[in-house]
Amino acid sequence: MRRLSLHIKVCILITLVLMWTCGVAEREYFPQARNLTWDEARNHCQICFKDLVTLTPDNTQGIARNLSSDHWIGLRKNFYSTFNSTVFWTRWANGDPLAFQNWYPGWPVFKSPPPKQACCSCSCTCPATTPAPATTSLAAYTEFISLNTTSEFGDFMTENVTDSSIFTTTGQNLTNNTTHMDFTAECVRSPMLPPDVPETDENYIEDSCVAMLSFGAWVEKNCSELLPFICYEDRFFGQANVTNVTTGNATLSWLMGPGNISHYRVEVRGDITMTLNLTNLTYDLLNLTAGTRYSVHVFPVKCDRDLNPQEVTFYTIPNKVTNLAVTKVTETSVFLAWTKSDGNVSFYVIKVNNTSKESYNENAEVHGLIPGNLYTFVVHAEVQDRSRQSEESTISAYTKPGKVSNLSVSENTNTSLLLTWDPPEGNAMAFRVVAMDDSDNELFNNGEHSSTQTQQEVTGLPMGTRITLSVTALVNGTLEGDNVTVVNYTVPEPISNLTLKSTNNTLNATWIHPGNYSSFTVHLKLGDQIVCSEHGLTQLNKSFYQLKNSANYTVIVYTVSGHLQSPPVEKSKFTLPSPPTDVSVSSSNTTQITFQWKPPEDAGKVTYFVSLNSSFWGYNKSLCVKETSHMFGDLASGTKYSFQVRTMADESRSEAENCSHYTDAEKMEISLSMLCSSSEALHCANGTVKETVFNKLMTYFESRLGDSIFWRLQKKESEKSAT
Repeated sequence: MRRLSLHIKVCILITLVLMWTCGVAEREYFPQARNLTWDEARNHCQICFKDLVTLTPDNTQGIARNLSSDHWIGLRKNFYSTFNSTVFWTRWANGDPLAFQNWYPGWPVFKSPPPKQACCSCSCTCPATTPAPATTSLAAYTEFISLNTTSEFGDFMTENVTDSSIFTTTGQNLTNNTTHMDFTAECVRSPMLPPDVPETDENYIEDSCVAMLSFGAWVEKNCSELLPFICYEDRFFGQANVTNVTTGNATLSWLMGPGNISHYRVEVRGDITMTLNLTNLTYDLLNLTAGTRYSVHVFPVKCDRDLNPQEVTFYTIPNKVTNLAVTKVTETSVFLAWTKSDGNVSFYVIKVNNTSKESYNENAEVHGLIPGNLYTFVVHAEVQDRSRQSEESTISAYTKPGKVSNLSVSENTNTSLLLTWDPPEGNAMAFRVVAMDDSDNELFNNGEHSSTQTQQEVTGLPMGTRITLSVTALVNGTLEGDNVTVVNYTVPEPISNLTLKSTNNTLNATWIHPGNYSSFTVHLKLGDQIVCSEHGLTQLNKSFYQLKNSANYTVIVYTVSGHLQSPPVEKSKFTLPSPPTDVSVSSSNTTQITFQWKPPEDAGKVTYFVSLNSSFWGYNKSLCVKETSHMFGDLASGTKYSFQVRTMADESRSEAENCSHYTDAEKMEISLSMLCSSSEALHCANGTVKETVFNKLMTYFESRLGDSIFWRLQKKESEKSAT
């Protein structure tokens, strides 16, 4: 009997999706309800938009969600190819390469190939039999098994076996009561039938256009068919601009819109509302109000449709203040007042020397001045965004002399500090320095000293204490000016016994009371960066929440007295690790598998412990990696491998995340020929006998191979009866 073989050829279309790192314009999509041919639809899209839609995996779902019928899209079979070309649908209507396809099953329809010529071949006839006992029926069937070529059974299974006593589950002869028959085969030449040539598919279209169904899949249609369609346009981004701004006028300009722009609609909003339809790209705004904010939107109008507006906001220049005057002076300050001019103003800026001050009223106190000095004050009005200011108004005045200036404290220690100052303008013969605590107890008094001495070391002070210091200028030993005071602190004592406890996302710090203090400052650092700071803390502990897991945090604690801090005390500790997530296989072939995963949420810089094993081959490999993917190589093909990944922090490991995957199989087809002979007529043709042998073979291989490697057992039978 002639053996027939079936060869199935599968054509796999692999679409390579190309990724660009450059920016892509933001696109907008416009389904059109009118029915047109593909060419008419594209022409409309190019006039009123940019072109027919180009589909990607990112925009398909959103576009299809709004459809209820078939729509033309920007894809045509021969648009960027010739009729003789075998490469169709290469580019979209706008020239973008075709990097994505979503055909409905059965589409696209390809043209059938030409018929093949018949040929002759040599095939084997049915085997010729040797003499056998009468009334004996013979049947033979062949079992096929496809095994991994790296299987330990590969060499053994390549031989054709004709003895029905082997490949049983127990190793016993399955046909002990049957008579063994010998067969020989002969080969004769016979012609093979020519292949069937399919008729041309009635759905084949030589030059087809593509329509998207309402649920997103693609089909081919005749380009002259009338369908609704989808246009797209790159979102227009432009910028309007203003120049020549004065207190009442400004010149507005804007960029030209894309395509067939009929006109520009200019909308001006402020203390006035104005709408203009213009065809040029500039316009002079007149009779505006000083110091006022105006918002301008310029809409390019295309096919009676507004494009994205060009926007600009600006202020006109405010008018200068009038009637600037000095109302009061002291040793260190000057009071000013003025009158607001016509128009609007957001606030005022007062400048003196190299300093400035803001005021939201028509008056201000300028302080921190030196007694007895002459100052020139400059005042101008400004708008809210500080883009425009008025002309300046100025006035000069003297401060009152008599007090020391620049009184400052430095070189703070646990029990002392250094007080320095500048002498006042005019005549001063001596200075008295007094230190007081908050209970008005005098802690230090130096008496009277020479006028050349402008510093004093204040000693004998308590630790971490708030100190009030005053300096008074003396003339002739009896005449006192106004005293100048300053409040400062002595340095506090640092904390002790800082202790840290952590979970996977929290950290708790505790410490011991150091003595006199105002408060504590606590910093939490991750690496070199401070991620959290707490000031003015009065309790002896601090908890931090929502931290990264598997991260090494450092807690730094200062004791604070006023603006002074003790030396820092710090300690570090890791938060506990959380397991990674979304373990999957990114790629594999016959000898490699690449696994990938996502780091734990809010994880720091972590290390991962990964392992791979195969129980069938006794393969086991583990290592530490810093990336969120790893490729294992030199693997056996067609084998199931089990993967585990854990997060590591310090010496702690998280629970494992698991994933299993097969390497691609290098398939090999091996034939097992088994002969059944029996003295009982038609016994070997009994389907139960065949099924029993096949099931025992299946059980045998399942017990030896299981799901550890790729394998498949199939059967194909051939029969012949003999007398």
